Amino acid sequence: MIVYYDSYCKICTNSSTVWKKLDWRKKLTFDSFRTMQNYPPAMEKSLHVQYNGKWFNGYSAIIEIAKTLPLLWIFVPFMYLFKFIGLGDVIYKLVAKNRKLVPVNQCKDGESCQINPDSH
Repeated sequence: MIVYYDSYCKICTNSSTVWKKLDWRKKLTFDSFRTMQNYPPAMEKSLHVQYNGKWFNGYSAIIEIAKTLPLLWIFVPFMYLFKFIGLGDVIYKLVAKNRKLVPVNQCKDGESCQINPDSH
């Protein structure tokens, strides 16, 4: 499973760090889409996961990650319930919309970084 996360997003990088620690079976591979030449613009809006030839994004991607990590299996039925009633997607979209982006390692020393407000 490949997890495409946003390395400019503190929530995203923190989440990937936690998932790496929980992945003792080494089933997950993490890649910042920001390092890709031509990534799909939709990746700027939500987490993307590629697994067994299929793509998952947003809350569905989080469910797929949880299904891969045994310590999170206990939460999977609740996650599907939240998906079924629509609450999981609503919460995910609210968090994703309000996340802050920080262009890590994209600024030159002594200069300030500017973020285009239309970039997310």
